[in-house]
Amino acid sequence: MYAAVRVSVNRSSTADFDGDGRTDLSVFRPSDGTWYVMQSGSNTFRAQPFGTSGDRIVPGDYDGDGRTDFAVFRAVSTGGVWYLLRSSDNAFRAVSWGLNTDKPVPGDYDGDGKTDIAVYRSGTWYIVQSSNGQFAAHQFGASSDIPVAAANAQ
Repeated sequence: MYAAVRVSVNRSSTADFDGDGRTDLSVFRPSDGTWYVMQSGSNTFRAQPFGTSGDRIVPGDYDGDGRTDFAVFRAVSTGGVWYLLRSSDNAFRAVSWGLNTDKPVPGDYDGDGKTDIAVYRSGTWYIVQSSNGQFAAHQFGASSDIPVAAANAQ
């Protein structure tokens, strides 16, 4: 028996930086830590310095405003740190979550319309739910698997 799946048509794409419902052409240039975006709604160019060489990009709508936030995962000696620049108020947030060897797998795992901070480690998903701030762990997959949520990550 299959469970019912909720589908929302009001979600933005992973790279909709201007909130018009369409994916924007965008790149992250590690050499200077800058995101370059051609906003589809206005056909205007935007350059946003955010990150450094070695960071893994983890864009998503972390604040739930329908626009993609600039975000990176940085592996440091003590673990992993998520750096987020919210599009709703241009506020900066740093969150220590994961190990430096984890694969970042951001996604809306709790269905609240916001991207959750999450990592995949040896077949286990570790998620901080944005709806309530609670931690969740789910064993699914093997250590050699590539989590689909991270398939396009660097």
